[in-house]
Amino acid sequence: MKEKLTCDKCNAMCCRYVTLELDCPEVLEDFDFVKWYVAHENVFVFVEEDGTWNIEFITPCKHLDKENKCGIYSNRPSICKDYSHDECPFHNEYKEIYRFEKIEDVDEYIENVFKKGLHVLPKEDSEE
Repeated sequence: MKEKLTCDKCNAMCCRYVTLELDCPEVLEDFDFVKWYVAHENVFVFVEEDGTWNIEFITPCKHLDKENKCGIYSNRPSICKDYSHDECPFHNEYKEIYRFEKIEDVDEYIENVFKKGLHVLPKEDSEE
């Protein structure tokens, strides 16, 4: 029988960041946006295994209490209610293929991946 996943021993990782999907950079100039994002404190860009680009803002929910519990649990937003343990980084091994935390990380990617022709657009972007 599969173990039931709970939030009991978690530090509320899902309540400590916001992530949004980005368009994959297609030309060199597009990387200026990525550099601008990561020049800001607690803002990162990462690429998932499937090639999806994301921007991540490390910022805790203002309703998270000292015990890592939701202070508005019964009235929390639907995105919180719909969040699945299957998506939780606490319960799953999550892999990023690239992570950009500073401008130098982006420059390194441009030199070692983009300029060498190894930059791949996600399937949905390349089919347009």
